This record gives sequence, C-alpha cells and structure tokens, in this order.
Amino acid sequence: MRGKLRIDKSRFTVHGYNRVKERTDVIDKEVKTLSLYAVKNGLNLGDLEEGFLKKYVEKRINQGQKRVKLYRGYVFIFFKNSRRLITCYPIPDYLFEDYKKARMRKIERRKNKSFFGKNSKNNISRRRG
Repeated sequence: MRGKLRIDKSRFTVHGYNRVKERTDVIDKEVKTLSLYAVKNGLNLGDLEEGFLKKYVEKRINQGQKRVKLYRGYVFIFFKNSRRLITCYPIPDYLFEDYKKARMRKIERRKNKSFFGKNSKNNISRRRG
C-alpha cells in the first residue's frame, strides 16, 4: 500500500483530515503541522469581540464539547478533550476584516504582556540600575 497515506487517528477524524486537505492550500505532509499550529497559535472564541464573526462561529459549532480555533483564515473545530480535528472551513470574505482585527488585538496583548510586564526579564529600566 505505497500510495495510501495513513491518517493519524489521535489527531484527526477522517472527515477532518479530508476537509483540511480539500479546503486549505497545504500538501499531505503539512496537514498535521497546520492543525498543531492552529491549536497553539489560533484565536479562541474568547479572543473575539461581540459581533458578526463571533456569532457566525458560535452558530457553526452547535452544541457539545468542541474547541474552536481561528488560524490563517480558517476555522478549525476540535473535540475539547482529545484535541482531535473534526472539521475545517474558511472564514467568509465579509468577515475576514473582523478576523484580522481580532488577530492584531491578540498580538498586541501578547506583546504588551511579555515585554512590558512588571516581572519581565526584558524590562529596560531594570538593566540601567
């Protein structure tokens, strides 16, 4: 079985794997990496402000134990406990500006927290003394 690629069942459902391949611009070997980056660096539902994007995502996850991450213009839906990818779909064009604003807010919060925090090792005022 040379041509058949094995799906890592601990990371994906078959449906989730096929949706990522179908809807994103990555090759087979990058699918796992993309989903790992989405878990680590993606936007949570809590990172979104009230508005159309948040309502859109909440409507798509329906009910149940699911975790949502927005990464690289796509919505990734995972099982909450096992972190297995259920599905992936692109953010619609009319909501993409809201996604970019939310991503920039998260970057700014991270930057302010890490560099300018009180207990930061990189604080310039401590080095001068």
